Amino acid sequence: MKILILLSRIDQTGVTTNTLDLVSGLIKESNDVYLVTGGPIECNNPRLDAIYDNFKKIGTKVNQFSIPKGNSVQRLNTSFLSILKIMYYILKIKPDVIHAQSPYMSFIPWLMHKKFVSTLHVNDFVKSFKYKNATHLIAISRETRDYAMDLFKYKNEDITIVNHGVSEAFAINMSLEEKNAFKLANNIPLDKVIIGFVGSIEKRKGHDLLLQAVESLDASIKDKIHIIFLGSSKHNNTRPWLDNLIQITNTKDSVTCFDYQDPKKFYDIFDIFVLPSRLEGFGLVVIEAMMNGCCVLRSNTEGAYDQINHGEDGFIFDNNNYQQLAELLKTSIENIPLRLTIAEKGKEKALNKFTIKAMTQGTLHVYNKII
Repeated sequence: MKILILLSRIDQTGVTTNTLDLVSGLIKESNDVYLVTGGPIECNNPRLDAIYDNFKKIGTKVNQFSIPKGNSVQRLNTSFLSILKIMYYILKIKPDVIHAQSPYMSFIPWLMHKKFVSTLHVNDFVKSFKYKNATHLIAISRETRDYAMDLFKYKNEDITIVNHGVSEAFAINMSLEEKNAFKLANNIPLDKVIIGFVGSIEKRKGHDLLLQAVESLDASIKDKIHIIFLGSSKHNNTRPWLDNLIQITNTKDSVTCFDYQDPKKFYDIFDIFVLPSRLEGFGLVVIEAMMNGCCVLRSNTEGAYDQINHGEDGFIFDNNNYQQLAELLKTSIENIPLRLTIAEKGKEKALNKFTIKAMTQGTLHVYNKII
């Protein structure tokens, strides 16, 4: 099958990560995949350049257009030329399927009267002239399905839920010696329960809720833990917000912050992973953490009940409820056998349900519906 995927830009978001994983799965299933993208959103960013190179290394046929920049006139001119270029790629490639991973690019195949698939990744997506309803929509969770039906008036039969999947490489863990060496190299204590978070620094991700929960714990419990925040500042202006939160919650000695980088080694040293987000699309980091063998605690935002059976393979707390999070943290820290059992069951579930292969098969099923 010849598949053309529309991705507006390559950045450090779950959409880019999901696209790379999906493309790798599609290519492994002997499909020809063409990526039409604006490329890395930032010039000379090693992390973004590496992602861009990875698309090429796995065999993706990459076709690039220019991302609009500059003043309003320059942006308008670039946008017009880029739209024409994207249309040219579609006409030249003649794909069997067009998949708009970036929904605001969906107006292009719509203008060309082409059938296409689109993925809805988030529930804060808003109506725009650039968005057109797909021939068939992929929703990544039951909440995004309901959101699409409510806001965009999709019919249930025109939507398929395909949960995100992650590489099974996350299930391969470092040895204890390697974990300790990594901790020592990064000034992380060896004798603490490590509570981890992976995500950009922004209020919707709930850093403040995790810190409030930790602040409310008894001193004897707080003395047992260390918190790691892995993630970069959103729009380069939110790190002071996090630094201030750490200061006012008196958690400075118990927190280490790292700029975003490959999270694999960090998952390896996390005992507990927390996603306290106020808004999510699916929460891909939860699946990564589960597959890696972390005990996962997450808010009941989008994707929670697709991912976790509360008390069996993870824990779910109410959105914005740091008191509930604190109780779950207390239980997970003090009840080590329970924590290890939850982690084991979570890993088993992730390997059975949330792999790239499972996601790829679900996506191919959608493609076949519109061919």
